[in-house]
Amino acid sequence: MNDIENNFSRFLELPYSSRQLIVVTDDVIVKAAEQEERRAVQLRENGLDWKKITESIVFDVLPVSLGRTIAEVTREAIKAWGRARDDGLLVLPVGNTIAKLLSFPPGHPRDGVLYIGHPALPKVYYTLADFHRVTFEHKFCEATDLLMSLGATSIRVEHVSGWSRDFSSRISVPLGEAESKVGAEAASSSKSGSQLLFEARLSGAVTPSIPKDLVWYEHEPTWQSIAKGRKSYGLQDFSLSVSYEDDFGVNAGLKAAISKTGLEIGGKFEDHKSTIWRLEGKFKDIADGT
Repeated sequence: MNDIENNFSRFLELPYSSRQLIVVTDDVIVKAAEQEERRAVQLRENGLDWKKITESIVFDVLPVSLGRTIAEVTREAIKAWGRARDDGLLVLPVGNTIAKLLSFPPGHPRDGVLYIGHPALPKVYYTLADFHRVTFEHKFCEATDLLMSLGATSIRVEHVSGWSRDFSSRISVPLGEAESKVGAEAASSSKSGSQLLFEARLSGAVTPSIPKDLVWYEHEPTWQSIAKGRKSYGLQDFSLSVSYEDDFGVNAGLKAAISKTGLEIGGKFEDHKSTIWRLEGKFKDIADGT
């Protein structure tokens, strides 16, 4: 294992709280920041002086190879990171080499933007602005993938609490394998008070199975029970909830604190809402050839 792989492994082994908030910058700057922090720890009396640490990096370490415009952007990003640390926010600087092994939204990472780690996928990072939307979307899609793989012939998604119709129109909904015959209808108009968000009909999987690489499944006993009922006992009807109740510390308070530092949040902030969506439907009858 080379140095890059070792560094990346150490990064992934950090507790989620230590690598949840990151900024991406030049490798040289990250190394200098680590050295300055160690030096400050050795000399500290009443806590770390992040302003001093940041100034040392900006004036003594900023790579001369960077162009004037890029250097200025990087300089401001480093100062913003220093202000965040000075305000008690555990924002970890990550070098470009490590960042290449992580997953970011298209067009990212960028200097001066704060990224939030996915709570269940260590290599995946989102902007603060989109964190809750894409994290909930990922969980919802995983539940849908599970039901389709188990042989669902119909899926009806209803709103129970939290995010509702407007939010549902901005997430991507999986529609199964390319060879599956799928019909889907988003309820764009309905009677007042209707909770229907999405309705789909599918041909049903040939052999009920559980998709690989699920990350929410092991924490959802009800999902596991439905999978067992389908695979072992021929379950034909299901009712499954996708709940999203933990804000993972990503809330309006964090957004306000980050905005004061000068770091960017990556767009319009989608605040957390405690949300429950219910997925109901039927599986293909095993007697019909599943």
